[in-house]
Amino acid sequence: MSTTRPEVNERLAALTEAGTSPWLDQIRRSLVEGGELQRLIDELSLRGVTSNPSIFEKAILGSEDYDEDLKALAEEGCDAGEIFRRLSVRDIQLAADVLRPVYDETEHLDGYVSLEVHPRLARDTAGGTLQEARALWNEVDRPNVMIKIPGTSEGLKAIEEATYEGININVTLLFSVASYTNVTEAYISGLERRHAEGKDLDIHSVASFFVSRVDSKVDKLLSDPTTGSAGGARADLRGKAGLANARAAYRRFSEIFHGERFAELRAAGAPVQRPLWASTGVKNPDYSDTMYVDGLVAPETVNTMPMKTLLATGERAEVTGATAEEDPTDVLDALERAGIDLQTVTEELLDEGIETFAKSFDSLLSGVESQREAVVVGRPLTIDSSIPDDLESGLVERIKRAESEDVARRVWSKDESLWGGPGVPEVGNRLGWLTITDTMTEDLPQLMAWAEEVRGRGITDVVLLGMGGSSLGPEVIRRSFSRIDGAPALHVLDSTDPGAVRDVEARLDHEHAFFIVSSKSGGTIETLSHFKHFFALVGERGERFCAITDPGSPLEAIAAEHGFDRVWRNDPDIGGRYSVLSYFGLVPAALMGVAVDGLLHSAQVAEQNCAHHDSTAHNSGLWLGLALGELARQGRDKLTFVVSEPIASFGLWVEQLVAESTGKQGSGILPVADEPLLDPEHYGDDRVFAYLRNTDAPDAELDQKIRALGLAGQPTLTLSVQGVPDLGRLFFFAEFAVAVAGWVLEINPFDQPNVREAKDATNEVLKSGSVKDVPTGGAAELRELLGTVEPPGYVALHGWLAPSEEIDAAAGELRAAIMEKTHAATTFGYGPRFLHSTGQLHKGGPATGHFVQLVHDERDDIPIPGARYGFKTLEAAQALGDLRALEAHDRPVLRISLHGDPAAAIRKLAGELSG
Repeated sequence: MSTTRPEVNERLAALTEAGTSPWLDQIRRSLVEGGELQRLIDELSLRGVTSNPSIFEKAILGSEDYDEDLKALAEEGCDAGEIFRRLSVRDIQLAADVLRPVYDETEHLDGYVSLEVHPRLARDTAGGTLQEARALWNEVDRPNVMIKIPGTSEGLKAIEEATYEGININVTLLFSVASYTNVTEAYISGLERRHAEGKDLDIHSVASFFVSRVDSKVDKLLSDPTTGSAGGARADLRGKAGLANARAAYRRFSEIFHGERFAELRAAGAPVQRPLWASTGVKNPDYSDTMYVDGLVAPETVNTMPMKTLLATGERAEVTGATAEEDPTDVLDALERAGIDLQTVTEELLDEGIETFAKSFDSLLSGVESQREAVVVGRPLTIDSSIPDDLESGLVERIKRAESEDVARRVWSKDESLWGGPGVPEVGNRLGWLTITDTMTEDLPQLMAWAEEVRGRGITDVVLLGMGGSSLGPEVIRRSFSRIDGAPALHVLDSTDPGAVRDVEARLDHEHAFFIVSSKSGGTIETLSHFKHFFALVGERGERFCAITDPGSPLEAIAAEHGFDRVWRNDPDIGGRYSVLSYFGLVPAALMGVAVDGLLHSAQVAEQNCAHHDSTAHNSGLWLGLALGELARQGRDKLTFVVSEPIASFGLWVEQLVAESTGKQGSGILPVADEPLLDPEHYGDDRVFAYLRNTDAPDAELDQKIRALGLAGQPTLTLSVQGVPDLGRLFFFAEFAVAVAGWVLEINPFDQPNVREAKDATNEVLKSGSVKDVPTGGAAELRELLGTVEPPGYVALHGWLAPSEEIDAAAGELRAAIMEKTHAATTFGYGPRFLHSTGQLHKGGPATGHFVQLVHDERDDIPIPGARYGFKTLEAAQALGDLRALEAHDRPVLRISLHGDPAAAIRKLAGELSG
């Protein structure tokens, strides 16, 4: 046989000649069907293949080899377990067929492919393990297959019984010589039973003894000064425990299978149970990559190697004799003197090995389930999800309806009939956000030139004065990008609390500050009050101000009257909460030094994706909107955001988008942002978890918690995020999805019919000239209120306080205490910010909310130039106005007055609630 690398063939042939059969510890469909397995047999003397859950996880989830089969099986209605079983059995069958000539030529010594029972059965006493071993053996239906059973004490009975029944067994996860000895006894007992009944003894087995993992653990102990006499002083023993332990096992093999115990069976033609050296890939780069091959050569053995080790063996292995027969006694004694207890080490390795394989198997099934679900519900592969079976069929029907009614195309066609029909206010004239990035891209040169000119004046601080859609997007951009070197700091003021106003004042260099007055309507009371205050503060210098507003608004006239540096006239066909990719978001971003072109580019990526009309599988925004809307219709109306850093503040913006767009006519989706993430038992059955996962820096703890929620039956939707520059894509993607969710909920996502109520109530209070005292409560009254709360009810905390990180953290503690007590969803918002965000849903959405106002007696007021009241009075009037609006809708409201430090008072309240 000719080969391009005869030297590789020679080394592996020498290994085989010495009695050690090289097997491959890897399997994948393309490896078999592409001819690579046959090449390895022909050129590298390969004699067998092993698999395990980790290998199948990488093969099925890490390649496209299985996509077509998986899709077909999903369409047949198979669940994840059935899909994996059929995919893996087919792989084993294909590989066994390729290896069948080896099996025949070696008279059944080699040519095997191994398939493992579920690792969670490792501690099962025979029953489930044996049942699955039988099922796999019968389904594969090949004589040259081995079923892998863990060599635990609980599995010994299954090993003996399967051997007796004529099933070839690969006993896996062996670490100790004692366990190996027990396994040989089980194998021999099974053969003896067959022999006594005159049955065929052509039953083959290997005992997989793990090697490199022993060194990994022992080397760590030898390097750890806390391990007594080891203390790092025995560096000469590193890398020797694995080989010594395996050689001790080979000695037991020789004693057992070449001694009296097996003599009768050997004489009757029974094959020995060969030791199989497993885990032979080197973990320590300082060691030779063939050390576990070179050091374990001996007759009647197998060495199963990862592909990398197999190739290295062909290139560099040195077969110098029966190295596995070398005496390990000196090394084992030295390890004992160094404080290494191999019995403890191997027991720990067994537990770890079982758990590792079990986790891989669980991850594999989870991944297969995700792909199955994607096929069934038409989900794009850019989103991962876990949707309970009882919710799946409704979503499937919703998707079919969306495709039949051509929803995606109609969104882009600005078809008003999707949301109520022509003539419905705030529909046809609220769709400018769909194409705003094209306009902004054209205007970008003048925007960036202006921003550079303003920064060139020595500006150190930029202050955005705005509310709701004018402030929340810029605040997310500010927090996500942080302070950019060489650019001014951006400050966002959307609070009427005097403490918040003073805090911004204190952080400014007043002589080098620039102000953005941002309001779509041009008449927002908070924004105009902020303008009056800061205009007076800087000596009425209009050139230090610019405005962002709709054409013809009152703010445009104010800007002209006061000599503003610039007025940015926004597209009037964009509502505030859809305006982040227009001037409302991009002007402050440009001034703080953000690469605005990058934001626009990533948004246009989302536009292109959402422009697909053929199916939800190609349109992520369409699918997400359908999922959110349909799940809400089925009672899962608490959309809980879990957002990775560095865009963890994304919830501030998306809260308004979701709540104000959907919360009306008695329906809606409650966005839950920045809520403590607890264990699954603390949640009701009204949740959907949206996980924005930073793939550049994955958070393992968050990953695990989301996985646990999915396993507990909570719907989870995972969206991949590639860092801060991906914000533009997320903004557009969310806007499109929420517009689609409006179609599902049969509401107009672009109006806000109940927002005016709190404003009118505030004006009535201000006209009265005084803010009357309102009864307040404390922990006892809060407990009473919470006694009536359970899912689908929720608790909304309203902080009429100066925003701070300390209050955010304290509010988190209070929310956790409420969740543990009620299992209900919680939200927290600062007033008056939330009035322009979740306030619409509070009054117009489902009547399931319970509201808690947290107020603090601010001692010193700040007057508002030209007004008969100050910021303290304005804030108090807004709080009272909102309370009256909620009461008018029969919403339960409790008002709690915080004394002293507000963060400490909130923490105290949380403690009293828990106690």
